[in-house]
Amino acid sequence: MFGGTYKRAGFAAGVAAAGLALAGTAPASAADLGGNCCADLEERVAELEATTARKGNRKVSLTVSGFVNEALLGWDDGRERNAYVVTNETAQDRVRFLGQAEITKGWTAGYLLELGLRGAREDRVNQNGPGSDNGVSVRHSAWYLAGKEYGKVWVGQTSDAADGITEINLANTNHFAYSNSWGNTFGDGGSGFFVRQKNGTLSSVKYGQFVAPGAQQANPGEGHRFNVVKYESPTIAGFTASASWGEDDIWNVALRYAGEYSGFKLAGGVAYTQSNDVTTPDHVSGVQRGVGDTSEIGLSGSILHVETGLYASGAYGRLHDAGLDNLYGRDVDEETNFWTLQAGIERKFLPIGKTTIFGEYYQLDRGAGFTTSSSTSVSSRLNVSSLFTSGTWYADNSQIRGWSIGLNQNLSEVVDLYIDYKHVQLDVTGVNATGTATAKANLDDIQFITAGAQIKF
Repeated sequence: MFGGTYKRAGFAAGVAAAGLALAGTAPASAADLGGNCCADLEERVAELEATTARKGNRKVSLTVSGFVNEALLGWDDGRERNAYVVTNETAQDRVRFLGQAEITKGWTAGYLLELGLRGAREDRVNQNGPGSDNGVSVRHSAWYLAGKEYGKVWVGQTSDAADGITEINLANTNHFAYSNSWGNTFGDGGSGFFVRQKNGTLSSVKYGQFVAPGAQQANPGEGHRFNVVKYESPTIAGFTASASWGEDDIWNVALRYAGEYSGFKLAGGVAYTQSNDVTTPDHVSGVQRGVGDTSEIGLSGSILHVETGLYASGAYGRLHDAGLDNLYGRDVDEETNFWTLQAGIERKFLPIGKTTIFGEYYQLDRGAGFTTSSSTSVSSRLNVSSLFTSGTWYADNSQIRGWSIGLNQNLSEVVDLYIDYKHVQLDVTGVNATGTATAKANLDDIQFITAGAQIKF
């Protein structure tokens, strides 16, 4: 992933040997350098060894890679507008350490350590400012054992089988656009921008309260990084299967495909996830996906015509929450689903790198809403009264719709410059406390412009 390998600085011995060989073939006038030439060379070699990144041993390779992805986020909610410098959470800044060693012929073992870094977190900013939700987090901390003909087993904190299943895209836009970028822009996990009424009143309700909860991103069907045991099969005819289990309790299975046929590149995948992890307070901001047990299906696919660069990518996800009926005390809509479609062209219009131009549509429909206390882990109906002029109302159902256009310019394969415009509309239907009346909120739209760069190393 992104970049080269830091190798042991012992290569300096080769540098010294080459220097001596050159000295032996140089003209006699080289003797004018004096008798300390070799000592000077050895001193320079020692300095080089002291400042070069090293591995702990010669048997395990070490690859260091990552990227920085910072952006300017401009927004307009109909009455107020502003711009913040943020870390683009669609592809958060990170540094990765990947090690591998051969055990015997056909068998390897290795590890993955990856740290995420943030300045101002994009999915937590709102009308009050960019905030200070920054820091360093552990994204991956896991080891693996792999057999060439048997597959790979992972143990530790790493991607579950469904991670990335709704994000498969052959175009170079996933670092700032496509399915997971929507919740990261307007907010997820109960956070983000406040919703404004059409009359100009700013409510106390946030956009992030109308998407799928939990660390798995705003979209139902998507996976995440958890403490898991995961198996990945060998690739057979372009297909790879995987399965994982972890936390208390969450499991999923997935099937992915990648290949090329008649001038077209193809990629796709589908995953099913079951979670019973709803009981303990530490899962409020982690695994908890619903009030009760949840089941999810997520899928995505992409096709790209190699000669012209024309492409299309789409994703779909559905989540069922078995606990909402009990929470509301009646039959309610227990489903959350989304779909998105992105299409455009990616080709080398300029000699400096490929250009990607695209348009996208996104829609997320959610049934009855809920909120969970961070201190008690007790779930309750989502109160949306501040979206209305009077009365007490709870979220009966909602829909987020949005469209976007964007452009990415790649430079020498390591730098991407991008800009993306999003127009987002939220519809919310409220129900009164007794469930006998419903009303639709009159809400303003919100717009975003994201412009930034990703630099890989």
